Amino acid sequence: MINYRHRVCWALLLIILFLGGCRKSGEPTASSQAGNSPGQPAPAALSSKERHHRSFPSGVSPLIVSITPDTIVVHDGHAQAQHYSLTYEIDHPEKGTKAYIQVYAQGVGSVQKFDVDLQPRGQIDFLLDASSLDLGLTVQFRAHCPFGDTDWYTMGSDPAEQTQSPSSQEIGSVFPPSIDKRSIARGVSVSVRIEGPQLSSACTAEAKVNDTAVELKNVRAEDKRIMAEFPGDALEGRPVATRYFEVLLVVEGAGTSAADTYNLEFAE
Repeated sequence: MINYRHRVCWALLLIILFLGGCRKSGEPTASSQAGNSPGQPAPAALSSKERHHRSFPSGVSPLIVSITPDTIVVHDGHAQAQHYSLTYEIDHPEKGTKAYIQVYAQGVGSVQKFDVDLQPRGQIDFLLDASSLDLGLTVQFRAHCPFGDTDWYTMGSDPAEQTQSPSSQEIGSVFPPSIDKRSIARGVSVSVRIEGPQLSSACTAEAKVNDTAVELKNVRAEDKRIMAEFPGDALEGRPVATRYFEVLLVVEGAGTSAADTYNLEFAE
């Protein structure tokens, strides 16, 4: 009888241990919570778009690999001074005689320029100080169509960030992308073209400057575009810069040059 009871107790104990082990095996372990175990490849991280060298007749090929951080803080048309780290490559640097970085803003002009070493790969840290420049007002457009209203589109947005499918009901681009204040005389309007895959002759448009409504004149809509006259006086003598800085790596050689451009987006 005692042996029988012992056998029953041992059997119950084994069942309890087995069930406890099953529960634990289903729980996440420390290694699975923290990441992959050693020897297993890490999952691919989400990264910015890959950038590649292009071919140039001179044989030299500059490339800005990355800029960190990849945005610049802008408030009320003025950029904060900010430190950056830039990594670059130059294929066949021996074919060049000079290399430099130039920061440029459409609608404003050159922001900053400095030389860099001619070498296969390099990294530089620099201060980008555009705080004295007026980057202008924020001009936005929206379309009203039978399918509804589009989102507001900011003039000067990076076209690379506005890739659209043919079925998109949003604005894809506005031309011109910038307005130089020197080109606007008092009382003169700016001809603008608003484009989008689903825009039609049944659409109309509206605009605003720094969230203040502005009346467009001579609005004319047709397939995939709307044309209008934007009142230059609404800019109050200020420019409209693209909403990004163009950072160029330029390599000059014997009678030729090659350049790569990296768009540094505004964080507004």
